[in-house]
Amino acid sequence: MRYDLNLAIPPSARERYALHWAIPATVLGAAGLVLLLGASARSFREYRAVQKAIAGYQDRENALRTQETALRRQLQEPQSRAFLENVQLVNALIEKKQVSLIDLATDITQLIPDEVRLTTLAMAPDGAELALRFVITSKNVEALEHFVSNLEDSPHFKDVMIIDEGFEEAGTNAELENIACTAHYLVGGSEAGRE
Repeated sequence: MRYDLNLAIPPSARERYALHWAIPATVLGAAGLVLLLGASARSFREYRAVQKAIAGYQDRENALRTQETALRRQLQEPQSRAFLENVQLVNALIEKKQVSLIDLATDITQLIPDEVRLTTLAMAPDGAELALRFVITSKNVEALEHFVSNLEDSPHFKDVMIIDEGFEEAGTNAELENIACTAHYLVGGSEAGRE
C-alpha cells in the first residue's frame, strides 16, 4: 500500500493576501518606475537647456569683455584721449550752462534803441567768451551810435569794433544806414551782472 504524504504547509491568510496584491503592486511599481524615469529624463533635458543657456551667456560675456578690452586699448591712444578730453570739456560746459541764448538775447535787447533793428547776429565760441557779429539798421545815425555806445558800456560785452558801414534803399526815397560790428560776450559776466 502506498501513502501519499503532502508535506506542504497550507498558506496562511497573510500569504494569500500578499499573493493577491502582488500583481497590482508590481504594476504600480512599474508605472512609478516609468514616471520616475520620465521625470528624470525631463529634468536632464532641462538641465542641458540651462547648461546651454549658461554657456551662451558666458560666451556673450567673454565677447563683451574682449570688446571692452579693445575699446580700453583704443581709448589709450593719443587721438582718442584728446577726443575724450574735448568731449569732457563740452560736457562740462553744458553742465555749467555757461552760454544761455535767452540771456544773450535779453542782454542784446536791453541795449537796442527803439529806432534800431537787429538784422543779423552770428556767434562763435572764443575760449571762455563768445565772439559775436551784429548787423544793425536804422534811419537815424544817432540811434546806431547810441546802440554802439550802449554795447561798449555794457558789462556783458567787450572789444566792440565797427567793421563795416553802408546804406540801403528802404523805398520812397528813404535810406537806411547799416553798421556791422563785432564784440565779445562775457559768458560769466552775464550771470554776474544779474546777481
